[in-house]
Amino acid sequence: MEVHKPKFVKGFIAEILVIVIGISLAVTAEHIVEKFQHHKEETGVIKRMVLELQRDSSDLVYNLKYHQKALDADSLLTKWSRKEIELPQDSVVIYASRSMVFTFFASSTAEIDALKGSGKLYLIQDHELLSSILKHYDRYDDYKLSTDLTIRISHRLGDMYSDNAGLDTHLSEIQNLEKLYAYNARELEKNLRGNKRFENLLQEKRVMDAFVIQQTKGALKRIKKIIETLNNQH
Repeated sequence: MEVHKPKFVKGFIAEILVIVIGISLAVTAEHIVEKFQHHKEETGVIKRMVLELQRDSSDLVYNLKYHQKALDADSLLTKWSRKEIELPQDSVVIYASRSMVFTFFASSTAEIDALKGSGKLYLIQDHELLSSILKHYDRYDDYKLSTDLTIRISHRLGDMYSDNAGLDTHLSEIQNLEKLYAYNARELEKNLRGNKRFENLLQEKRVMDAFVIQQTKGALKRIKKIIETLNNQH
């Protein structure tokens, strides 16, 4: 026996289907918009973070250059003081200035700090990458600690030089730390060569310079790897 459904029932079912389809389309559209917005935001974060890390990398390369020069100067002046080698007076002046060199590391952490503050670390979807980034930024505190210790020793060296030799400053070399300060070479040789306290201080500075160099090289390797991974994300 054939059962005929009233027209109003068919119309009611049709309306329900239209509503369900409409809701489904709206939810799908909203999801697409959210996904697009999420991708756009993620791409912006990655680009800004890459730029920050590139600036950090340039700063670290600069630090590496000058701490390496300081390390070499520490070693040569120690050997000179112990009379293991002879150095021209001009070289003694330059190495004394280099031995006092220290650097400041002005790390760029605005982007990672913003992500932490806004609770949007999820934008970096690769959890292994996110872990590497967070560990890298955490190590900046260690870097600051070692550079601060280096600065203290540099100040002690500067005090020793000033107590034992006259000083001329070359303001035309204000951007070139190794030529900015010129101590009297003859007075340096007379008053500091063979001075054990001077030699020991140079060795302390040498250790700190070597430590900063090691940290810098490690940081540069991490940054290079992180930037490569970030660039592959978009």
